[in-house]
Amino acid sequence: MKVKQLVKIAEIVDGKLPADMYELDEVEHYSLHRNEPVRITDMDLVYLVRAFRHQERMLKRQLDADTISKLVRERDMWKEKAMNMVEKDTYEKAKKGCNYVFSEIPNDTDGQEFVNTMKKYLNKDSYKMRVRGQHVKEELKGTGVTYWGQGLNESSHMRVYVDVK
Repeated sequence: MKVKQLVKIAEIVDGKLPADMYELDEVEHYSLHRNEPVRITDMDLVYLVRAFRHQERMLKRQLDADTISKLVRERDMWKEKAMNMVEKDTYEKAKKGCNYVFSEIPNDTDGQEFVNTMKKYLNKDSYKMRVRGQHVKEELKGTGVTYWGQGLNESSHMRVYVDVK
């Protein structure tokens, strides 16, 4: 049954219809099958529903494609930002060199005095200083005492790290 016949039947059953229902004769749908425009009032109800569903699916696919391309653009933007951060971090580390400032400081009274003097004059507002042990004392080698690392008291030397706060 054609849409114009259905509009007449609906008018008889329901009374006066909205004004745009009477203007359907002016609205055209481009038929892919006929390769020409067709007036909606001349369309069969089944064809109208199928055309509507087809157009809805195409619009959904287009929206999905747009959403996917938007997500890909966002992913690429975040990937670029991450790469820039990694490159900057790598550059900073390469520029910085080793993390420690002093090494091979003997772990004796002279070395301890040197470290204490550095701590005394360090700008503590901007820098943080850490002292770690370096090299196992000869008498402790092979005993297993330092299997998980050693502290200052088990080290023959010290290493000083100065970090920016």
